Amino acid sequence: MPEPTTHFMREPLGVNSAPSVADERHARIVEVRTPPRSMRSTTGETRPPHPYANGWFAVCFSHEVKPGAVRIVPFAGQELVIYRTQSGLARAIDPYCPHLGAHLGHGGKVDGENLVCPFHGLSFGPDGGCVRACAGQTPPNATLTGRYMKEMNGAIMVWRHSEDRPPDWEIPEMDLSDRLNPRYGSHELEGYFDSMVENSMDLTHFGWVHGFTETALSHEVDGHKLIVTITARWKGQRFHSRLTNFGLGFTRGENALPDLGVQVVTLAFATPVAPMKWTFRWSDNPSVARFDRWPAPLRKLAYQVLNPLAHRWLISVVGGDFPIWDARTRLPHPKLMAGERSFTAFRRWSAQFYPPTSGDDADAGHVLRMSAGR
Repeated sequence: MPEPTTHFMREPLGVNSAPSVADERHARIVEVRTPPRSMRSTTGETRPPHPYANGWFAVCFSHEVKPGAVRIVPFAGQELVIYRTQSGLARAIDPYCPHLGAHLGHGGKVDGENLVCPFHGLSFGPDGGCVRACAGQTPPNATLTGRYMKEMNGAIMVWRHSEDRPPDWEIPEMDLSDRLNPRYGSHELEGYFDSMVENSMDLTHFGWVHGFTETALSHEVDGHKLIVTITARWKGQRFHSRLTNFGLGFTRGENALPDLGVQVVTLAFATPVAPMKWTFRWSDNPSVARFDRWPAPLRKLAYQVLNPLAHRWLISVVGGDFPIWDARTRLPHPKLMAGERSFTAFRRWSAQFYPPTSGDDADAGHVLRMSAGR
């Protein structure tokens, strides 16, 4: 690799200005370093996939699974079956019947509180055990493979761990009972699913991509939580945001334009579905101080008008990230600028959610640990 070239030049005195003796005397000599060229002749994978992370992830919104419904969802390189009993109990299971391997998402049906296999009619109760067989048969000693799951915050969350461990931390339920007509959205993306949380630590992009000014950022690490506080101006209005990231799959955003009396609680979910493919889901719940003082019928009507507008605004803001997330790679040693040490803090924190790697493996786990250690 060639060494960088150094040369010197006088700092410009100004446009259309004639140099005086004093100007010449005080003109500074500026050192200019021309960086070495970075060249490559090999070919190969330029976007190494990450291993699947540990933690809680949303596999669908609650409203997408009605009582009696059976739904197939992609999750971390496989399929899961999500179903809801007639009483409203949601369950997440591995898709195959333990009898002869039929896929329960293809033809399986809910009968009351049981899930019925399409192949031989075996019925499985909410606890996964086989409770009934077809006529004349004794139910086998068979149990569905269940998944650790929680239904909360408008989503069905599933726990994943690379070493098959049960959950060792939880996500709190958010009380949004005072919010009317929340709006929901989802977007299928390629690339690295942890871009959602990393984005919250990228101060520079808030100005360049999203148009915020006077931005400032601080963060706090609390075990599996990463709490980011942002202050800025958006089109001249003061803007405050507190983003609480629970692992890499769920973010609660509390956003405010205080001078306008507007608050928006956004719940965002990032779910890996396959190598370099993920689903971004979110719900937004706005509140306007002026509306909240109105009588209930008028307030409900106001939010019916406001919420779709607020939803479209949030899509227009966040949507600026989508094409970048889709196409970017993850560099093991990024060349950071001044004020970007938050990236190092993010990678150090996020490494806890990935399985350990050994040796000189060139996979994403190794990449994460190289970058976090710098």
